Amino acid sequence: MANFSTHLKASTIVSATFSSVLLSMAEVNGFQALGLFIVGALAGLLPDLDSDKSKSLNSLFSIFALLAAGIVLLNNNFDSVIETWLVGAMMYVCFMYVIKPIFEHFTVHRATLHSISAVLMFSILTLHAALLVGVTLYIAVLSSIFIFTGAITHLILDECYSVDIDNKELKASFGTAMKMIDLRYPITSLSQVAITAGGIYFAQPYWTDISSLFTTWSTKLQTLRFLPDLHNLPWQSWTW
Repeated sequence: MANFSTHLKASTIVSATFSSVLLSMAEVNGFQALGLFIVGALAGLLPDLDSDKSKSLNSLFSIFALLAAGIVLLNNNFDSVIETWLVGAMMYVCFMYVIKPIFEHFTVHRATLHSISAVLMFSILTLHAALLVGVTLYIAVLSSIFIFTGAITHLILDECYSVDIDNKELKASFGTAMKMIDLRYPITSLSQVAITAGGIYFAQPYWTDISSLFTTWSTKLQTLRFLPDLHNLPWQSWTW
């Protein structure tokens, strides 16, 4: 199993690649690309929210608590500095002392959150959460995609670490990371599937627009230039 640092580095690289492609396609501006990059990088830590290590869990929830507080503060106007501080502090306290203990009590490491169904659940919840705070459908869909990409990168990396290349054998942990659902915990797994199905159902009003977005992106990707035009470089026209 890859460690905290390795997961963060991997999701950072993948997220940077995707956000730079969007920037090259002129689909987002610089600020939006930066925001999506941060979302994708942090999403690489999501499957470890059920970590048994208190230090890792505290770090993860501190990061997500600050991110959630930042989103709320940036998308709402408050009348005073004190009010802004209080809302930010309440968000942080809620994550660290309400949501975190619930996760610690009900989750087991490498169980239901370490599955493709959980990744899909995180993605659809991100879509609805983004729309709920007033983000445009365009950015909400991109945020959902970056969440999916970052989280699935985590699962793939853990499976890669389950292969012992030197001894040409599979470790005992092989197959525990990238699984569709965890049948050992049927109630939790079915709950994840139900939440995902519900999220997809309530996203019906946006299906046509989302489909159009994917069609547009697919068309632009086919015409995207990855290599520079060697016959028309900017500095070739410079005069000395």
